[in-house]
Amino acid sequence: MDVMLEILFVSIATIIAVLIVFFLYRAIAPRRTPPIHDGSGRVVPGSIAELTSVQIEGLRQWLLIRGRDVSKPLLLFLHGGPGSAHIGVFRRYQRELERHFVVVQWDQRGAGLSGEGPLEDATLNKEQFIKDGLAVTDYLRSRFKVPKVYLVGHSWGTGLGYILAQRHPDRYLAYAGIACMSNDLGKRNYDATLAKARELGDREAIADLELLGPPPFKQIPKVKGLLHRVEPGHEGLSGMLIVFKHCERLHGDALRLNMTSIFVRDLLLSKEYRLSDSLAWMKRKGHLINLTYHECNENLDLEGEGTTFQLPVFFLLGRHDLQTAAGAAAELFEKLTAPKKELVWFDASHHIMWEKTGEYQDVLVRLFGQL
Repeated sequence: MDVMLEILFVSIATIIAVLIVFFLYRAIAPRRTPPIHDGSGRVVPGSIAELTSVQIEGLRQWLLIRGRDVSKPLLLFLHGGPGSAHIGVFRRYQRELERHFVVVQWDQRGAGLSGEGPLEDATLNKEQFIKDGLAVTDYLRSRFKVPKVYLVGHSWGTGLGYILAQRHPDRYLAYAGIACMSNDLGKRNYDATLAKARELGDREAIADLELLGPPPFKQIPKVKGLLHRVEPGHEGLSGMLIVFKHCERLHGDALRLNMTSIFVRDLLLSKEYRLSDSLAWMKRKGHLINLTYHECNENLDLEGEGTTFQLPVFFLLGRHDLQTAAGAAAELFEKLTAPKKELVWFDASHHIMWEKTGEYQDVLVRLFGQL
């Protein structure tokens, strides 16, 4: 027994030591992105793997630029939230895209690396995000000497991408939205989540959602989570968090994955973020959703921007998505006119890129390759 206890003690001590070394390393390791290697471990000639900051609309904002061939077309990826920055968490989910495009991840204003330093809350609004997106686009067009880039968005990024493609079609080759937003999103999310709860007979979800009522919510419950905390003056966000809580429980966020665990894992293992960046990612995400939820999610008016596009438009939707109400997005898609359009369904929920990593990339390569 004494031997067994000694072995157990040594094992626990070893694990603790390894964790201490890991977290110390993560705390001091510089921000970087690994080079792109071939099958022999050599850097691919002509590839690009760059983590850089650029002055965008008066603020230092960060870009991750990666591709196996720097001469390939540019693809600008717009993350969701606002606040769900991609630079520190997304590299493993875009490897096939890097074979066909130069993929640019941009941590939007206030999110991820672009949230460090002094930043006025008043600048965190829809129109400023749009100005920033256009400025990032023009920076890329100028630097890489190309007239247009491909535009892809996820969740809130589809709202931003939709508006950029509507207002500035001369800058983009095509627009693709993944888990697309639509009008009256707060109510549509609520209705879809309550309908799923009733379908499954989930009494807890039914009781909570019926008590809450559709937006504007009748009750303002107290709720908090690891990635979302309600700030003073934004108590109405609590209603959305109740809907989101049950969206997760009913697998409308991800069918077979726990996205909070995945984000925490990827943030802790990120090479592009220091440990302090990873911890700040969570805080900044929560702050941004407090400031922007109503303007950039619940009350976003995409149809008011227009439904006629001058460039190809593609929607990639998860059949089980409750977070951006896939049915509502499909209805919006039917209203659109464009030189070319296509809707692709996935057996997934909201986080298609994590749930169907290979499949979503193959779809984008096919859709953009046929233009």
